[in-house]
Amino acid sequence: MTTVLTASGIAKALAADIHDGQLRAGDMFQSERELCVRFGVGRTVVREAMTILQGMKLVDHSKGKRPRVVSPTLTQVMDGAGEAARFFFLDNEGKAHLEQARLFLETSMVRYAVAHATNAQIAKMVGAIEEADAVLADGEAFRDADSRFHRALSEVPGNPIFVSLHDTFVERLMRDRPVKDDVEAHNRRSNNEHKEVVSAILSKDSDKAVEIMTRHLTRNYGVYFQHALGRAGALKTN
Repeated sequence: MTTVLTASGIAKALAADIHDGQLRAGDMFQSERELCVRFGVGRTVVREAMTILQGMKLVDHSKGKRPRVVSPTLTQVMDGAGEAARFFFLDNEGKAHLEQARLFLETSMVRYAVAHATNAQIAKMVGAIEEADAVLADGEAFRDADSRFHRALSEVPGNPIFVSLHDTFVERLMRDRPVKDDVEAHNRRSNNEHKEVVSAILSKDSDKAVEIMTRHLTRNYGVYFQHALGRAGALKTN
């Protein structure tokens, strides 16, 4: 019995050609006719396969031109993964998994920062803290400064994967959280913990830095859960 390839199967086969080095960035794919013959399918299926490859950031398909192989950037790859993962993080269980991953990542990074952060990198964290201090009563503006602090921390190891993980998952998680009623008090407490983290980094006290970061992240997530419980209670009352 002959197996009929789907567009997804063809996209995987062509992606394998790229990963195996048979096709390199800048190379043109075979023509539609040649691909139809190779895979034993019609033009519609081949076009669907190219659309899938576009979603994988592996093809440049400009109008009127034969598709070419491209090398996706890390940012493009992570953006695609982030969009797909949004459905996983819609419920509280998914958010809890993300929070746990964030806690593991950021406590590891702050321990690394104690030993390796440069003066310029610490200054960038301090700059974000100063920006946050100036906008404690503004929920949205504080989130921006808060995110910049945590992004500055992610930049310390010099590994673009950590920065992309922050941009794709952590920043989105932070921005999706509801603004608290006591926004100024909440933000002041949060930013004071940022100051404590930097102080521990300057003192070369890795255990203290990890302790503060753990408290900071777990407390913020606890606040989110309290808000979720309050919202659920209000819905039941109504």
